[in-house]
Amino acid sequence: MVKVLYSEKNTIKTFKIESNKTILDLSRIANIEIEGSCNGSMACSTCHVIIHKDWIAKIPAPCIDEKEMLSLLPNYSENSRLGCQIVLTEQLEGLQFSLPKDI
Repeated sequence: MVKVLYSEKNTIKTFKIESNKTILDLSRIANIEIEGSCNGSMACSTCHVIIHKDWIAKIPAPCIDEKEMLSLLPNYSENSRLGCQIVLTEQLEGLQFSLPKDI
């Protein structure tokens, strides 16, 4: 099991999830409000998450398709990622993320 931290409105919630699941999977299990319309096929950006600055260099870099999808977002930041593309492994124990602020 991998421990993941979710920041929401000055609160940090801790979750445990099986290794090799994604942030999108976690959102569905834990009722975090991430839409994920395309079910992880990178055909949308409705699973947009913000990775905590301490973790952005520790996760695998986004592929070209993910970068292109993220670049379409009006609230894109350097810590933006698609939750369907972040695979939670033991190396990411303690990963912290949040949802982007509405524009």
